[in-house]
Parts: sequence; structure tokens; C-alpha cells
Amino acid sequence: MSTRRLLVITYYFDPDGPVGGLRWWGITKYLARLGWKISVVTAAPPGGHTAAIGAQVEWCPRLWTLGDGYRRLRRLIFRESVGLSRNVSRVTTPEWPRGVLRQLSNEIATVLAFPDEGHGWILRAALRARSVIRRFQPEIVVSSGPPHSAHLVAALATIGSATHWLIDLRDPWAGPIPKVWQSHHRLGTRVFRTLAPRLERLAFRAANGVITNTPQLAEVLAAKYANVPVVCVPNGVDPDGLPPPARQRYPGLGIAYTGRLYAGRDLGPVMQALRIFLQHHPEAARAGSKLRIAGDADARHAQVFNDAVAVAGVEQYVEVLGLLSRADALDVVSRSRLAVVLAQDQEVQIPAKLYESVAMGVPTLVVAPEGSAAAVEGNRLGAVVRDSADVDGIACVLEQFWGDGARERSSCPVPITYDAIARLVDQVLGMSLPPASARQVVTARL
Repeated sequence: MSTRRLLVITYYFDPDGPVGGLRWWGITKYLARLGWKISVVTAAPPGGHTAAIGAQVEWCPRLWTLGDGYRRLRRLIFRESVGLSRNVSRVTTPEWPRGVLRQLSNEIATVLAFPDEGHGWILRAALRARSVIRRFQPEIVVSSGPPHSAHLVAALATIGSATHWLIDLRDPWAGPIPKVWQSHHRLGTRVFRTLAPRLERLAFRAANGVITNTPQLAEVLAAKYANVPVVCVPNGVDPDGLPPPARQRYPGLGIAYTGRLYAGRDLGPVMQALRIFLQHHPEAARAGSKLRIAGDADARHAQVFNDAVAVAGVEQYVEVLGLLSRADALDVVSRSRLAVVLAQDQEVQIPAKLYESVAMGVPTLVVAPEGSAAAVEGNRLGAVVRDSADVDGIACVLEQFWGDGARERSSCPVPITYDAIARLVDQVLGMSLPPASARQVVTARL
């Protein structure tokens, strides 16, 4: 049997970098052990980990663009983004242009950086990928986004080639876009709403199929593109990238949130629940219970966060750690008795952090609407799910884990590691995907 060959095109590809690089890093690593020969074209700088995955990684750095210069100037003038302050009582006031000027600025920035942060990478990566296809002769090309510019790279690279091309969507491309995103500086612009659906439609028609990481997104796309084959392969986690169980946990009820605050993600309900919990259990406050947060936020979400802390009156029970490396953030989760995953206003998406905390055996609270992708997956993985409006329910969860105190780490009822998921991907890459419809979405499950 001849060796099977796969080319992966992804902007991020680093186990210690942005979360977008973890999915195909893990899948690639274990596909190689199943006998696949794999080449990767990425914008991520080469690190010391590539030898461990058994793939040939082609680093194609992104070029500087006019859009980069415009964004840098804009940040200097308008202070677009700030980190969460370690002193939660300090409120940072954003200095944004208002009204028409702000919207015009967003439209200009979107044009100069369209389609996304991979703007200066597309043509260079496409040429590199075409070269790899000639040399490597893969049977299948998978492009993974966001950034969804990776799909444009694959489209250009596979012109005139017999290689099959699959689009992997870790998040929606042109939609559905929740209402909370309609004010986003890029997704909410007329430029994006006009051009992105056209690019998505062209790419989907040219590709041989689409992979999503949630069945909810697969159903939406299957209904939208009736003749496009769609398959769902869930996310997972590489156990080799997780820390061992912490020898020493944080005192009291240690609660951890690691991630960016953006879109509809709001820790306000958790802090209100923390206030109720500490009022009912003052001994937990004396024991050192705290909510620890590792991550950042844009100016508006930093303001919302600081206001929520002040309204709940829990300043001394909230510790902001700022931006941490992936290893340090995982250590914070490992030392905590409860991990929080926020997925408000994300009906078809599942935060990758969910898989990490569950795989580590740390009890996990998912704050998400009932019936959403994150809520359904949270229940499947054995996490506790509460709606953000159910503050009393979240407080009851805190009381439950405080009462259970020294209980053993929880275990996930289903396999979610990439060694198992790679076997599903092996099947997907080897099968002929049927035309999909709203009633014919192929969901690969473990």
C-alpha cells in the first residue's frame, strides 16, 4: 500500500502559540503515527517542537503590508486595545473616535487588511504551497482557518491540480455572525459583510468538502450550501501538552478563567455568583477563595470587566494575572478546583479551553445558552453547564464544589485526545464525502 500524503495549510502551527495552531498540530502528530506523510505550510516561525510530530514544516513568513502601518497608526491615536489591569479597581477609559468617523476608520482598516490578518501571507504562501504540491504530490490538501486566508492560499495552490482540497473551519467564516459581533471593528463593517460571503461561496464551490468542529456549524453550512459535502470532526487536546496534576492547589475555592474577553464573553455573572457564594460561606473567603483570570481584553471589555468587579464588590477575591504563556495558564487551571469556560453569544462555536480543563480532570463550568454548541458539548464531556442569566445556579455550582472540597479529579466520559481524533480524521480523509444537506451532515464521533 502506497504511503498517503497530506498537505496542511494553516496560518498558526505551534503547540505553545495561539489556540488556532493546536488543532492541526495535534491531528498531524498522530496522523503521522498512522502512516501518513505530512507537509505543513504555515506562517508560524519554526520552533524546536517540529521534529516530534513527524511532519515537514515549511515556514512562510508573512510580509508587512500597508494595513499594518494603518493599524499601528490607529493604535497610537485611538488606543484600540488594552490589557486587563492587575489592579481591578483601576478602570481604563478607551479613547475611540465616535460615530461616522469611527465607522469610516473601521471600513478603511478592513479594506487595507482584507480578508484578515493573513493578508500579507496569501500570495507568498500560495507560491510556496504550489511548490510543495509539485515536490510532495499530496493526495489531499487541508486548509484550516481562521485566519480564513488559508483557504484562499489553498484555492490558488490547487489550481490545475488533481489534489483533493478540504476546508477546515475552526470558526465560522462569513457567518452566522451573532448580533454581538455586529459592532466588531472588522466583522461589523460593510466591506466584510459584502465581500466575505462571496469569498466563502467561491471557496466552498471549488473545494471537495468542508470540515467543521461542531455539528451545529455543519448543519448551518449544509443548509446554506446544499451541494457541498460537510463533515464534523470535534476538537480535542494533546495529552503530551498538558501539565501533570498539581501537587499544591490554590487555597480555598480556587476558580480559574484563562482566555480573552471579547464579543459576548462576560465574567459578570460569575462574579455575581461569587459574591452570593461568599456571603453564604464566609469561611470560604477566610480560606483564601479567589477567581483568577489570565488573559486580556479590548478597551470596551476591560471597562465592562472592571465595572462588574466593582458592582459585585469582590475586588479582594479577584486576581488578574495578565497575559501568561500557555504553560503558565495551564498551571493556573491545574491548581484550581474549578475552571470557567465562557461561550455567551456563540451558538455554533465551542471554546478550545473546554477540552483542556476537562482532559486535565479539573471540574469545569461552561457558561453558555441552553442548546448552544458549547452547552451540548459541555454536557457530553461531563462539565457543568449554566446559562449566564442563571446567577443563582452558578452560585449553587460554587457551593457544590466548595462542599466537595477535597474530592478526586473528575474524568471525561468520552475520549477527547488527538490520538483518538486522528483516527477519525484518517477515516474522513480516506472516504468520499457525500453531498450534504440539512438532513445529511456526517458527524464523526468517538
